[in-house]
Amino acid sequence: MKMIPVVGCLLVFALQMTVAAEEWRVEQAGKEVLLRGYTRSITSALISSEVSGRVQKVNYDIGDRIVEKPFAEIDVTFIDFDLQSTRIALARVETRLHQAQSRVDYLTKELKRKETLFEKGRSTEVTRDAASQELDQALLDQELILEEQQSLTISLDQLVEKKRRHAIPGHREWVVTDKKVEIGEIIQPGAPLAVIQDYRELVVPLAVSNEELIAIQQKGGAFDARLEGLPVTASIYHVNPEFNEKTRKIDIKLLIRQYPEEHRGGLRLTVPVMIQMAGVKIPEAAVVNRYENPKVYPAATGKEIPISILDSSDGHVIIAEHEQLPVGTLLTKPKG
Repeated sequence: MKMIPVVGCLLVFALQMTVAAEEWRVEQAGKEVLLRGYTRSITSALISSEVSGRVQKVNYDIGDRIVEKPFAEIDVTFIDFDLQSTRIALARVETRLHQAQSRVDYLTKELKRKETLFEKGRSTEVTRDAASQELDQALLDQELILEEQQSLTISLDQLVEKKRRHAIPGHREWVVTDKKVEIGEIIQPGAPLAVIQDYRELVVPLAVSNEELIAIQQKGGAFDARLEGLPVTASIYHVNPEFNEKTRKIDIKLLIRQYPEEHRGGLRLTVPVMIQMAGVKIPEAAVVNRYENPKVYPAATGKEIPISILDSSDGHVIIAEHEQLPVGTLLTKPKG
């Protein structure tokens, strides 16, 4: 006799659980899409030479990271000969310039002496004018030698700069990914010698739809992703405003930050995004579908509402929007 009330309470509790289990909520329609892409270097560059010559050294191979040494070095034998010859010519000009300056100093004193004698009546005007003319000619010779010195100095600077460019540099900390030259080859200016890439930062190119782009942008400035299964932080690096006619999508690049493993190309990135869709989403279990006439029942009224099913996935159906089924509406099934 004492067990009956307990059984009655259990029955009431079971009925409440059943009712609760048969209530579902109308949600905004959307589906999760997993975007996938593969890493690339953030930028790359083509190495070429500005001068011609024979390659004497190649300091890096594919996969090497560029450090202090230049990528390659061109033989400088002939440029050294030109430098030596120019320095000798410049030294000769400087000697001539010193001689010219001494002559100008002497003729200046001589002109002053003859002008003094002329003023005292001890020398003729012709003598004074001849001294003045001789000084003018010496000054002109000195000016010509100065111009020659300047020209040789410029030539020397050009040769020094040209020799410096015989060492072909590469960006420090970049990695060689393609090598097109070997020791002993004769190269010409502008010929491609290698491709180097910056893997210190990684980017992932993606082709996305407009809806997917909006979903990524709604994640904010930085969002979670997974790179080769490891958690990373990603952000939008840039969005190409040009529409890709071939893929019918928008080309974007994501920037990866703080990846603890080796940085290289071909690492797989996955980014989950929630795409908003037209219509609303309800659990498939909430739909009563008899004779191809699907209906749902709001928990507040219990009255049937015909619906139009647009799509289905993961135990839910997407239905056309209905004024009596706003987002948040609780649904149930009819009693009996």
